[in-house]
Amino acid sequence: MKQLAINAGIALLVCLSLTQTLFAAEYKIAVRAINGIEAGTKQWQPTIDYLNQAIPEHNFILVPIVKLQDIQASVAVAEVDFALTNPSSHVEMMELYQTTALATLNNKRGSFSLNKFGSIIFTLADRDDILTLDDLKNKTLIAVSEPAFGGWQTAWLELLKHNINPYNDLKDLKFANGIQSDVVFSVLNDKADAGVVRTDQLERMAEKNEIDLRYFRILNNKHITDFPFFLSTDLYPEWPFSALSHVSNSVTEKVKVALFSITPDTTAAVNGHYNNWLEAEDYQPVKNLMIKLRTGPFTQY
Repeated sequence: MKQLAINAGIALLVCLSLTQTLFAAEYKIAVRAINGIEAGTKQWQPTIDYLNQAIPEHNFILVPIVKLQDIQASVAVAEVDFALTNPSSHVEMMELYQTTALATLNNKRGSFSLNKFGSIIFTLADRDDILTLDDLKNKTLIAVSEPAFGGWQTAWLELLKHNINPYNDLKDLKFANGIQSDVVFSVLNDKADAGVVRTDQLERMAEKNEIDLRYFRILNNKHITDFPFFLSTDLYPEWPFSALSHVSNSVTEKVKVALFSITPDTTAAVNGHYNNWLEAEDYQPVKNLMIKLRTGPFTQY
């Protein structure tokens, strides 16, 4: 009789656990997959797994998306609940759909922790006809995509500062459909005279033995204390983890607490190539850039 009671108790606990799982609120997290779906899943699924472990009463699902336009479309109709995307994409969502930044990514590169990034404008080292940004006039330039922040927009503003309008003064302006590495290989294979990618892209590819940095020249290279990457532009806040307006405060607070508890040695951080998450940065500098370029919701500004 006593054993029957124990068995019944165990069955009840299992049933309650299954019921909780079945009725757990489901939250979809759109993540910008800058190097494709497979690479994006490998990089960010462990972070989603961490959220599921830290917040077992809810079920978080990764939605890797390559194109920034597709992330915006998903947010516009509330197909997702959270978004991890570039700063200009976040500002556009914030302006149009009242999203809120919960945390800012603190990237890892060797012994460095970095919560800011920018663009690299580069060419091949043997191109003696391209030594400065001025030499890009009447040349072919390839960037990641028009809405890409580090992969285009910060470089676009830098070119304007040097009195180069890339839409008028270049021989051709091309985009690589959102894939950073395609920009690098296009320049390497002489399909473009110069390219634009986000900071740390060249170094990461070199670390994987995909390229040799000796073959490249960085244009307008800036040296900033404690920033170890090649850099051609100003620095801006790293990617924010944002919540859509329909997500309750209680859930967003749980997600923030979980993100802030991630340490550099967790699987989430190791696979995600970051150290941890910080309090959300001020994205006003990004908004100012978009206003100057008249991009996103500021085309008529």
